[in-house]
Amino acid sequence: MSLAQPVGFARHAFLGAVILLVAGLSVSHSANAQIAVMTNTVEERTAVPGEKYAGTILVRNLTSQTQPVRVYQSDYTFFADGTSHFDAPGTAGRSNAKWITPSASNALIPPDGELTVSYTVQVPVSDTLRGTFWSTVMVEAAVNPPRAASGRQVSLGSVTRYAVQIATHVSGTGTSMIGFGNQHSLSEADGSRSLEVDVSNVGERAYRPLLWVELYDAMGSVRAKVQQQRGLLYPGTSLRQKFVLGKLPAGDYKAAVFADAGDDATFAAQYKLHF
Repeated sequence: MSLAQPVGFARHAFLGAVILLVAGLSVSHSANAQIAVMTNTVEERTAVPGEKYAGTILVRNLTSQTQPVRVYQSDYTFFADGTSHFDAPGTAGRSNAKWITPSASNALIPPDGELTVSYTVQVPVSDTLRGTFWSTVMVEAAVNPPRAASGRQVSLGSVTRYAVQIATHVSGTGTSMIGFGNQHSLSEADGSRSLEVDVSNVGERAYRPLLWVELYDAMGSVRAKVQQQRGLLYPGTSLRQKFVLGKLPAGDYKAAVFADAGDDATFAAQYKLHF
């Protein structure tokens, strides 16, 4: 029982593997990667209706051969069950894909060279826009040369694909609200205890929630306090937060889970736990 209230992809028709990199501020290079996006893979901007702004995506060729690159758009949603969806651009309710115009759809990057893909975002003139709208610009390398699978007459290849999120926050609009659900208390293999809670954005504006839990024993003493900052959580999306509470004796506990959505908006849920 909980009460939440304010208190103050893998796809390719080549029998191949897709290396898909979505969110984050740092670039992780796979051993098989042909390219890397060197700029942030989450680009966000606050704008007013009617405003036009621009951005760039820097792509580096990690090989000594010319690399063809495909640039296209997709919507993007993700959920606490671990699924992510890259649907056709403009199909999601809060997609801004139709606002975005990339400068290229296909390009060649010279050996060990770089390519700058620019894009413009034209926010519509409308007094009904509220909160955050987003989509992705996908940057995809060509399929790596196939290799024979051991003992099998098939060929395998891989392709590196980056999803660069383009988020537009409409200035001065949108509510920040958090929902909690699907709470589970767990016992880990090493004897420690943990709490899992699904956190969803039920408002209109994206935020990076600061999440923390305070655990109390039957005597009211604090037995654990764990905090974590999460990435950008969009309206209608959700994440699963796991708090590792450490080793605790068997018994009854109360957990207070807090989520700070920014702009002085903090939400909480209370749970009774038994380990």
